[in-house]
Amino acid sequence: MREPTTAEAASPPARLWERICNARIPLWAVGLLSLCGVIVTIAFGAIVAQADRHGGLGKAAIQIAGIPNTLAGVYHGLFPNRPKLVLDYVPEPGGLHYAAGQSFVDPGYVLLTEFSNARQQRVVRLMRLSDGKVLREYAPDVRAMLQGSTFRSAIVDLQRDKTQRLYFPMHPMLTDDGGLILHDTSPLTRIDACGKRQWMIDGIFHHAVERAPDGTLWAADRQPRSRRPGLGPLFGDENIVHLRADGTVLRREAIIAILDRNGLGYLWRSRPYQDDPIHLNDVQPVPGDGPYWHAGDLLLSLRNLSMIALYRPAEGRIVWHREVPWRFQHDVAVIDDHRISVFDNNWRWNWQAPEKVETDGHNRVLVYDFATDTVSDPLGEAFRKLDIRTHAQGRAMPLPGGDFLIEETERGRLFRIAPDGSVRWRYVSADPDQHRYELRWSRYLDPIADKVGIQAAVNAKCE
Repeated sequence: MREPTTAEAASPPARLWERICNARIPLWAVGLLSLCGVIVTIAFGAIVAQADRHGGLGKAAIQIAGIPNTLAGVYHGLFPNRPKLVLDYVPEPGGLHYAAGQSFVDPGYVLLTEFSNARQQRVVRLMRLSDGKVLREYAPDVRAMLQGSTFRSAIVDLQRDKTQRLYFPMHPMLTDDGGLILHDTSPLTRIDACGKRQWMIDGIFHHAVERAPDGTLWAADRQPRSRRPGLGPLFGDENIVHLRADGTVLRREAIIAILDRNGLGYLWRSRPYQDDPIHLNDVQPVPGDGPYWHAGDLLLSLRNLSMIALYRPAEGRIVWHREVPWRFQHDVAVIDDHRISVFDNNWRWNWQAPEKVETDGHNRVLVYDFATDTVSDPLGEAFRKLDIRTHAQGRAMPLPGGDFLIEETERGRLFRIAPDGSVRWRYVSADPDQHRYELRWSRYLDPIADKVGIQAAVNAKCE
């Protein structure tokens, strides 16, 4: 008797599945399914963009849209989080290196954030620049710092994005008790020298935190969800925030409101819709009265408008602004009573393919002189020789004697550069195998002005 063939012996479900896989589908059916897919995709995007108007359906759509990011967060939570650099680099030994043949010794200190191989997380280090010795290392307890946060946002999910492995403290500020004020597109938190939380301001704080001459602080934050009509859940509706050192918020003002009130709303309203039209990345208080500003004024860096603005909060007025020649800049700073510096990322932008944006050769530190209305590039040749080209970060802090502290953030290098372009020292964030790690907005500490906080950090005794 003939044995049944494999096909004949297959179970009914298997034969059914085989028939489905091998079935011929008419072309009109493929077209109809494709059209339905396009319609569903457009409808889903519309619901996500106007989630608040769709009740439970809108909330469900936001959750579904966040599934890829959630899966990415799970992946990063399961596997070691080795930092990735945005740009290529030439391997070189890590640590602090003084230029050969010079007698200069830096009397200052620096707070820097980098990856710790030993801890497998990012840490903040207080380093003495005379010899490169780390005097204190802060490894924040992220869960304790963020405990009690209640905001919900499609922009950032603290449980998913700000784990112990993923938290990357940005522009940490040393306090007089040896502690830190820090954030990572997250609540703004103050910890003492031993890491215990002292206060937390809920919200999405990002980029720079700066101290005004009166001891108060200025910071940038982003609303978890803009309340303005017609804006999607990912829209960057940003504020300047004024607060005391004890965490009391004194003022919070929207950048959109400032621009609209000063007749500059067209700069973001007249462009094709995008979720990040402004990108506030620095709120820099001026040091006091001068010929071109008043005590209490702020210099604002609005990256995606390529704009630096001088804002007078007491009057709600932008008293000066300029949008060129810097392009997608970071970090504005005051040099003296008539000059400011701007770390210019110098992007070559393609509106039709924004993913192809790139630095046009190298970064720049541009100096604007209010007295002459001129812009200069004093370190241009040095930047070319050093190949400084961080993509979307960067810092340039004026130092005594005309020097600059330059951070090439995404390529993990920190320099002190003299007015003639010579390098006094460089710091390279790298492991023993010369794998380069990103920095995160280092802060230079003056040995006199910051003496109290430095001594408190060094002398703190922790269990």
